[in-house]
Amino acid sequence: MSIEGTDPEPAAERPSRHPLVAAILSALIPGVGQLYAGRRRRGVVLLTATALLIAAAVFWVANDPIAVAKLAFEPAVLKGLLVIDALLLMFRTWAAWDAYRSIAAPTRRPAPAVAALVGTAGAVLLLVPHVWFAAYDLTQLDLITTVFAGPATTTADPPAPPSSEPVRPSTTASAVPAPSTTEPAPTTTSTTTTTKAPTIWDGIERVNILLLGSDAGLGREGVRTDTIILASVDPASGDTVLFSVPRNFARVPLPESVDIWSCDCYPSLINGLYGYAERNPSAFPGSIPPGATAIKQAIGAMLGLPVHYYSLVALDGFVDIVDALGGVTITVTERVYDSAYPMEGGGTEVIDFQPGVYKFDGHDALAYARSRQSSDDYNRMGRQRCVVEALAAEADPVALLRGFPAIAEAIKRSVETDIPLDAVPDLIELAAAVDTERAFSVALLPPTYISGRDAEGFNVPNVALIQEHARIATTLPAIEAMELLGIDPLANDCGR
Repeated sequence: MSIEGTDPEPAAERPSRHPLVAAILSALIPGVGQLYAGRRRRGVVLLTATALLIAAAVFWVANDPIAVAKLAFEPAVLKGLLVIDALLLMFRTWAAWDAYRSIAAPTRRPAPAVAALVGTAGAVLLLVPHVWFAAYDLTQLDLITTVFAGPATTTADPPAPPSSEPVRPSTTASAVPAPSTTEPAPTTTSTTTTTKAPTIWDGIERVNILLLGSDAGLGREGVRTDTIILASVDPASGDTVLFSVPRNFARVPLPESVDIWSCDCYPSLINGLYGYAERNPSAFPGSIPPGATAIKQAIGAMLGLPVHYYSLVALDGFVDIVDALGGVTITVTERVYDSAYPMEGGGTEVIDFQPGVYKFDGHDALAYARSRQSSDDYNRMGRQRCVVEALAAEADPVALLRGFPAIAEAIKRSVETDIPLDAVPDLIELAAAVDTERAFSVALLPPTYISGRDAEGFNVPNVALIQEHARIATTLPAIEAMELLGIDPLANDCGR
């Protein structure tokens, strides 16, 4: 019996075997080199252990991908994975060395050049997967600690809307009847499938996140928020509504605590409020940038909803993100023509997108979303939302992994948010619960949602009607709200 538990073959019957080949085989898959060397028992043990580790990892990822995604935003987990990565490298290195020394006297040795080539290949097989994993792990760790805010003091005490009183239905401005105020408030659990809300959302009926897109860096000074969308999600049911706010709304209300203008509003266009607040920070104090504080307060006051978080993306960074993903497929339903579209690096160009299906790169996707020469701001709002929706649909795991370093760099450079890092895992779970078949968009477009024009001819929002419809959209089950407001699900938009 062999002391090491091998199954030795008679020397005369043992075929020619080379230690470098054995080492490479076990560097690739621990245990295979031992089998090649004739150490069957040890080879089976190592191969079984390797197979079990791989099978457990694959099963875990396939069975609960949301849990895996959540762990990617836990700094302690990412640091722990670096240690595990190092331990696995040590295990594979030992397996390769053990396989090498299992063949003490091969019948012939490879030439030095061949040995060097094979040895280099073995080292590459050993190191590359672990170096690659460590690089991605460190990139993710740097990304989440750079972009996201520190620990949240609370997520159940968001900025209060301007009034806690229910908004009275308008009898003259709205053609849509509001639910009776004498009946109990409807719940989202009566007609929809419900899920258990994460603990972090206990006590919050809706999670409201303000999504902003700015043209900063595109030949402009300062920040203008030309894309303004409030996403509101019910944590219990997954019902989701997007409120799209035109960039050219004027006299959007502000809380009474902002005592700057006698109208208790921002008298100019809403897309300039962020820049104004950045130039006058004392008017909008808080723990986040003054511009973000101001626009969160304004959108919350206009909709009558608390705004818990915001995320702002500079649109030049959007170009890099689309390119890193390999482009985005867009269905163009109406011709978009612009004889002088302003390019990211300066200058202008002619764009002409005829109806059809396109695979846009980052530049063309941004041009399609931004151009407004041949259409108004409201058509542009719809195109922007469709581009974002298409990009989300194409961001499959393979594309994300392939372009991750470039995507991470673009996000670090172009995204700011007050979402606390410790809330991100719960937001991932919340996003996974969203039912796109019941998601819908309320575009605050004229003439329905304006009450008139200001002295310069800009649209003034009908705040009473907007708050009334926001209440319908966020208190009724999604199907009932869509029927009452005459809105189709998002899945029916964007040429799909």
